[in-house]
Amino acid sequence: MRKFVLTNLVLGSLGLTVFSSAPLTGAVAHQAHQMACNETAVNAMDADIQSMPDGQAKAAATKEMAMAKEMMGKKDTESCGAHMQKAMEAMDE
Repeated sequence: MRKFVLTNLVLGSLGLTVFSSAPLTGAVAHQAHQMACNETAVNAMDADIQSMPDGQAKAAATKEMAMAKEMMGKKDTESCGAHMQKAMEAMDE
């Protein structure tokens, strides 16, 4: 009986620790997916967009890249990366 209680206490504590740290690891993983906002990445995305056929997806990606470039000029790398991510998603449509 004592062993059973001790096992439940240890496993319960371990489960609580794993469960409570899960959102933190998710946030770190989300940051890792942020697009790099630099001239090389912007040029590569522009080349990919130019090779797309004309249509709504290309127009949306072009618009997002224009906004990304504007944010890059303002040294707002977080917003720049977000717009580049949206451009990438538009390219996949």
